[in-house]
Amino acid sequence: MNCRTSLTAYFARKYLMPQKPKSDSQAGTDQQAAPCPYYALTLTGEIDNPDQRICQDVGHLVTSGVSFAQDVVRTSLSILTFAPVLYSISPAACIGGIAYAVTGTVVSARSFGRLLGVYQLRSLQREAHLRYTLIRVREHAESIAFFEGGAAEFSKFHGGFRNLLEALYQSVLVATGYSMLNRTFHWATFAVIPMLVGPAYLDGRVEFGVISQATMAFNIILEALTLAMHRLESLSDLRVRLQRLAQLDDALSLPPVSPTTGAMAGTIPTDGVLLRFEAVTLRTPQHKDVRPKVLFEDLSFEVLEGQSLLISGASGIGKSSLLRAAAGLWGVAGSIQLQRSEVFFMPQKPYMFLGSLRDQLLYPQVDTSSASSTRLEEVLRAVNLEELIHVGLEEVKDWANILSLGQQQRINFARVLLQPSIRFALMDECTSACDPENELLLYQLLQQHLRGYVSVGHRPSLQQFHTHALWLRRSTPTTTTEIDFLIMQEFQEKMIDKFIDCIDKLNYGILWPEPRLS
Repeated sequence: MNCRTSLTAYFARKYLMPQKPKSDSQAGTDQQAAPCPYYALTLTGEIDNPDQRICQDVGHLVTSGVSFAQDVVRTSLSILTFAPVLYSISPAACIGGIAYAVTGTVVSARSFGRLLGVYQLRSLQREAHLRYTLIRVREHAESIAFFEGGAAEFSKFHGGFRNLLEALYQSVLVATGYSMLNRTFHWATFAVIPMLVGPAYLDGRVEFGVISQATMAFNIILEALTLAMHRLESLSDLRVRLQRLAQLDDALSLPPVSPTTGAMAGTIPTDGVLLRFEAVTLRTPQHKDVRPKVLFEDLSFEVLEGQSLLISGASGIGKSSLLRAAAGLWGVAGSIQLQRSEVFFMPQKPYMFLGSLRDQLLYPQVDTSSASSTRLEEVLRAVNLEELIHVGLEEVKDWANILSLGQQQRINFARVLLQPSIRFALMDECTSACDPENELLLYQLLQQHLRGYVSVGHRPSLQQFHTHALWLRRSTPTTTTEIDFLIMQEFQEKMIDKFIDCIDKLNYGILWPEPRLS
């Protein structure tokens, strides 16, 4: 139990805890970004199902390893006890038994060892994929229900289940062949002792009872020496689990893969600068199935205290990627200066922690925050979630399914207000599910509590809450992204010009040509 506890804690810590930076000063150095390990594994896609490896493979490894160690001790004592007895009766029987056991072990290992491991690994992977298919249904149950997609999900599940059965059938066939070899090997041992000791009995050199003693000693020694042969299937499973855990450990120990080298977010800015990009080139991360592509080149801008920046542009152009780079999740070429300990990131779909309402509000400082219940209730009222006070701060529920997306986004704003060390926020369409009144309220709260913030959004109503805009645009999908850092008034004028240009094109039939009459 102690071994499993230590091993599980070891992998869980490496998987969940962020890596320590190698140095405090990272500007201008050739270092890779160091995102949290769990996020780095998601980016590369090289390690499948780390949850299964940590929770199940560790348990199987420890259980099988302890069981095999106990068998080794037991069989070693048997060999030490009965080998001298058999050797005193018939040295040929003792040596022949050892040679026979070694031969059988080598033959079975070379014939079936690799195949057993291959199909056991394949079964584990396909079983994990099948379970992941059902987990996705649970996580996206509402969307699937709206689409009435149960039939499509069952078809997907059925295909994965067929693949699992195929691997299991292949594994059973290999195991059957191994079992037949094992049985044949042991049936042949009935003739070994009579053949080796029989001539001495016929010559009168030993009594008949000696044959029984030799047979018993031989069988015990043979059983001990063929331990690996008996346990070949479980040893193959043990090797597969150990291999999967070794792969996970190697992936968590290596420096995270970033698109390119350069200074990463975390360098402390000076002179009243909250965020500074200097000659930043950003690429998508290296993934086993996707080739990286350049999103931005030589990007430079800065956000000062008292300023707020709206990042605007077409969908898919890379607005959210800029926030990932600023947060240190993606590596860059160039320099990004940001005081990471004073920044709060708010995604469009907030993460709901498994715990009480108090835990939701204090996340991620669930165990370290000293905020009182009175303060929590004040913040809930401030973000217009007073109805949750009556639920109870200590109530544990599935908040991700109970709260609407708009309520979850307001929970995210409440988290900012409850962390006095936060002075800057990176927000990715964090009010997309809120009505205009709540959106106005939330941004007013931010302006009162923070020194600045950066928002990604499409709504024209967001422009009133920001002093500057970063306008991203691309004339064609293959051209380089054009970037303008503008004060908000200039941005609004350009938006008006763009709107007028679209109207003119519409009037001249460029965007919507007149239909031809046949």
